[in-house]
Amino acid sequence: MKYIHNCALPVLFYLVAFYFTIFSSSVSAANTSAAADGFLKQLLGAEHYGMGGTFVGTTRDANAVGSNPAGIAAAETTQFAIHATRFPRTIALLSKPNLNANYEDYAQYEQRAYGIETLNCVFPMEQFGTLAVAFSFLQEGRFRRVNHLGKALNSFPENNLAFGFSYGLNILENTHIGVDTKWIRSKVTDTDGGEHLGHGYAYNFGIIQQVSDAIQVGVVARNLSNGLSFSDASIPDRITRAIAVGVAYQREISDISLRVGFDVHPPFQNGIRTNVGTEVWYRHRIGARIGYLRHTEIRYASVLLLDNATFEIQERLWKAEGFCFGLGVRFGSITFDAAYTPQFIPTIMTEERISAVQGDYIYTFSIGQTF
Repeated sequence: MKYIHNCALPVLFYLVAFYFTIFSSSVSAANTSAAADGFLKQLLGAEHYGMGGTFVGTTRDANAVGSNPAGIAAAETTQFAIHATRFPRTIALLSKPNLNANYEDYAQYEQRAYGIETLNCVFPMEQFGTLAVAFSFLQEGRFRRVNHLGKALNSFPENNLAFGFSYGLNILENTHIGVDTKWIRSKVTDTDGGEHLGHGYAYNFGIIQQVSDAIQVGVVARNLSNGLSFSDASIPDRITRAIAVGVAYQREISDISLRVGFDVHPPFQNGIRTNVGTEVWYRHRIGARIGYLRHTEIRYASVLLLDNATFEIQERLWKAEGFCFGLGVRFGSITFDAAYTPQFIPTIMTEERISAVQGDYIYTFSIGQTF
């Protein structure tokens, strides 16, 4: 434990307390979260998704942009990373009662694949820290379901984009700090079918402390924002502030590199939110990852009732839970990663049926290069 610094750890603990103060003030707000809220939480690459979505203590280099910006301070060379998350094609079956009052399938709808694309670039400046830029775009698809009256509910597609800058700095030898700032544009649909554009800013503040040769801990406050500027006051505009705490363990054993990560996302108002995962590389050329995640969040949606063409606004609890798997391959300065993770699905309301015959998992692919 000779790497522990008398100043760094107190700084970390003060930041934890500061972040909890900020976060607790936001959860008391009664406003509904904006549609862009979930988008900002999904700006990870295949490296971290394959490890169960862990990122707070394990993130580094270009993959740290948008997650824990303190990790970009570890970059030693100019890097870029491209992430593509694909939500799979889904077939939804609609049901209605027949003459005998029994439900039967009568129509089928197809949801085409959609997803998130992200480009991160990192530029180290030696003793002056590290700069980074990022661009992300989400094209949101539809989710269809059937209620107890046989009415088909169809959520409208939305899209969000973010452009941001990050800065990371190594202080006190083994302490990394960083900040992200993002400009966000969000397009949503109201209850009359009209499209609305909202703009705003969000910030991430993070710290990663090297405790020993093998262990580092991190804290990140995410999506600190005053919300989006929709002209229509009825459109939800609040960005939910979040905090995450994580620890990472890393060892080199002969030709094997081992890394383990564990994150928690308090408070647990809608259930436990946690990530755990491990990664093993052989000679830094081929790697395998496995992890487990459990997350819950409240999402907002504008939906159309297909039987009478009327609209309604709805909030619902969405969950993602299950095992994650990933692979990585390096060829010189280029790294390819792929991950297979469970996707968020909405909880079923009373007397409501959901029939989706495909689309339980999502795929993420990343490519990165150092110069």
